[in-house]
Amino acid sequence: MIDPEIPLSRRTTLKGIAIGSMGLLAGGTPAASARGASAVQLKPVMESNDEWFAQRAWSVSANKLLTPQAGPGGSVTCLAKSIYRPKSAADIAEIIRSAPASTPIACVCGGHESSNAALVADGNAVVLDLIGLKSIDFHRADGERLVTIGSGVVFRELVEAVRAEGGALPVGTGPGVGVAGYMTNGGLSSYFSRRLGLLGQRAVKMTVVTAAGEVRTITPADDLFNAMLGAGSALSVVVDITLRLADASVIKGAEQRVFGFENREQAVRFARESMRFMRERIIPNESVSLEVVVTGTKAIVATTVFYDTFNGDPAAFVKPLEELAASMKLPELARAHWSSWYEAAAALWPVIAGQKGNPLATLYHCAGTTGAPSESVVDFVSDTVVGKAPLDEAPLSIVEIRSLGGAAQSGTPVPSGNCRHAFFVDLVTLYDAQSKNAEERRAIVDKTNAVVDQSRKVPGLGVDFSGTHSQPDDVDRSAKASDIFGSAEMATKVQTIKRRVDPNNRFRFHPFAKFIV
Repeated sequence: MIDPEIPLSRRTTLKGIAIGSMGLLAGGTPAASARGASAVQLKPVMESNDEWFAQRAWSVSANKLLTPQAGPGGSVTCLAKSIYRPKSAADIAEIIRSAPASTPIACVCGGHESSNAALVADGNAVVLDLIGLKSIDFHRADGERLVTIGSGVVFRELVEAVRAEGGALPVGTGPGVGVAGYMTNGGLSSYFSRRLGLLGQRAVKMTVVTAAGEVRTITPADDLFNAMLGAGSALSVVVDITLRLADASVIKGAEQRVFGFENREQAVRFARESMRFMRERIIPNESVSLEVVVTGTKAIVATTVFYDTFNGDPAAFVKPLEELAASMKLPELARAHWSSWYEAAAALWPVIAGQKGNPLATLYHCAGTTGAPSESVVDFVSDTVVGKAPLDEAPLSIVEIRSLGGAAQSGTPVPSGNCRHAFFVDLVTLYDAQSKNAEERRAIVDKTNAVVDQSRKVPGLGVDFSGTHSQPDDVDRSAKASDIFGSAEMATKVQTIKRRVDPNNRFRFHPFAKFIV
């Protein structure tokens, strides 16, 4: 098994293939086929559910820590009947066909999603831990560079492999995030989606296993294919996905500045002025993207990414942000210049590695506008989202203010609200649950909910429209199908396909399965 926290150099990858235990495809030379039959007899994992959950869960929904699932000692854990680690499509098909047609199936890839719906599967469920499907195969077809990725691959592994090929993709920033799960929620990349679209928009083929245990290869000509790019494992099990690979040269570079702040009023003011800068200089200019992050550790991180279409001096372009900080007497804690796609893709890995807890409690919410934000939206995000989010109570938390749009907005629509939005704000609530008592945990959730509830009342502001940045287990305030999947029409299409391909709702442990049954 590959530890997703250990970087994979190309030399290490090839060495692993020689040993024969890694199952990774590099340079088009297969070590093992994810679609072929496995010689290993299918048996559930040997460790207990608790041990497996501890290995695979990056975080636990903060909602579940208020009224813990009835595991041993009242802890949050997986209560599934059995857990398997299939090595191929044939394995997956055999497991599905061998169980009664009513048996629920849960799929786990990276183990990093907001509500842990698959990780905490219960009852008679069968969990498919897809960590063994580690293939990465670079090839060409019809003049395009392609990469086919097994559904057990996480972003650290993919980014290292793509770097060695001189390529680029709109990847997520979390090194342990599963690529398949990320893509089948649309695949938003804060740094790259304005130039390269959502990751789901770059998909050209998938191998899947249906609820009936049928192995299928699907393409954009199949209606199931498009629905998979927003509803994912609520419809079928992804075995592998094939993506169009961009050239690394599409990213010219990036400039990052990190400033410190002492009080929330300073963070609010910087957020307001940087959003005005974003509205005037970034959103109309698709050659750049900007992300401003306000952290619970009293830092503001401003990252501007420059694409191959940018003309000008990157350092001069970000000068207004430096001058804003200087006018507020905010100390500059760090600065960085990235000259490649890889540097930007891997930049936050050390930061994310420090986000740990026993367990790490999480809540994900987002808001955004389809065009440039109005002054009233700018004021609301500054005063309420940045000003009132529980950053002090949950010090690992962040507010991310991002530009989107561009290729994500103009590309082929997939069932994701991200396709419609040009301006995007995440409120990611994170804290170490071990350090909080029941009352403190409730207060953090209540403060988060108060911000989200106020967001829903702001004219022109969409709330919880992203498959990867919405909290599906919130009680009485969860998102709507039309928001998550981009439109009422898209939601209806996904619902229709769900009824056809999974009539018994076997794949019910997807975060948004409740919207499409």
